[in-house]
Order: sequence, then structure tokens, then C-alpha cells
Amino acid sequence: MSDENAEKLFLQEKPTRALLFIGSMGKTYASVISKEIDSTFAHTTRILAKMEQCGLIRFTFEGRIKFVELTEYGREVETALKEFRDIIAEEPPKDQQEETRITGAEREKAVDGEEGNEPEQAKELDPLSAEILEKVKKLRNKIESIYRDAVEQGDSRDTISRKLGPYSRDIKKLQNQIERAESPIDETVILALEESEALLETYLRS
Repeated sequence: MSDENAEKLFLQEKPTRALLFIGSMGKTYASVISKEIDSTFAHTTRILAKMEQCGLIRFTFEGRIKFVELTEYGREVETALKEFRDIIAEEPPKDQQEETRITGAEREKAVDGEEGNEPEQAKELDPLSAEILEKVKKLRNKIESIYRDAVEQGDSRDTISRKLGPYSRDIKKLQNQIERAESPIDETVILALEESEALLETYLRS
């Protein structure tokens, strides 16, 4: 990873939190990371894509479920980040405290600015990718809602499977739509659909 890419990635709060969380979990998946770092799913998948390009993480499969885990290099970076975190957690000398407060405020402003760009980045999707992504989001919300209600009602595993099983066909339809598309579909959309499929599989097996 070049110094420039490292600086762009790890001077932002959420990529750092994501890497440390993956390291603490050992193995997890994007939707869990998204909730942990309080980010949108689309923004999280972009972070993970960059981290994969840098050799920090790898994606693995168990059945049809797609997991994220650190590479050996990723674990080295995790260790360095933990050491850095411990160092900056120490109280600075009094004559530097005022400067630290100002720097912290500026960093928060920069992070807010980054998150504020999220809607603008989402608009960069081509019309077909944006249309499919919206379908994926609605499908995922429906799956999560049905599962949540079923658990609250104390439904059996078989009942939950009957309620959620038909949505496998909906996911397959979206996969077919992506495969038949005349122009390439944005990777964010593909990752979102893969995560939704993995989530459904997890619910069906729970």
C-alpha cells in the first residue's frame, strides 16, 4: 500500500474503526461492520473494497455466506493502529492540550465533511445501478423486518424458513437482472446484493 493510500484511508475515522473491529471479531461480514461503525452499507462496502485493494482484508465463503477477515498484513496494520491509539490516548503535556483540542475539532469537521458527501457519491451511480440498488435495499429491509417480527413472536425455525424462503427467488431475480444488464453494474450494488443474500442465508439457518 502506498503512503498516499495509507494516509487517505487511515486518517479517516471509520476505516480505522472497521479494521480494528474486523480484527477483534476474527471473521465477520459487511452488514455487521456497517452497524458497528455507524455507517451506511454503501459507504462500508466502499471502505472494504479499498481495504481489499490494499491487501488488508480478504473475503472468504462458508457455504454461500461471504465473510471478511484480516490478512497477515492487515493484522500487522491492526497492531500498529492499536499502538498508535494507545499513544494518543495518553494525556498530552499541558502546553499542548489547547493545540490538541483545536486539532481534534478540525478532524471531526473533516470527518463530518466526508460523511456529508455520501449522498453526492450515491448519485454517481448510473441509472440502472441506482434502480437495482434501491430494489436491493427494499428487499433487505423487508427480510430484516420479517425476521425481527418472527423472532419477537417466537416463531419456530420452520415457520421462519417458510416466511423468508420465497425471498431467495427475489434475490435470484436481481442476480439475473445484473447478469443480463447491457452495461456493467456498479460493484457497490453487487456487494449489497451479496450481503443481502448472506443475511437471508444466516436467518434461514438460525
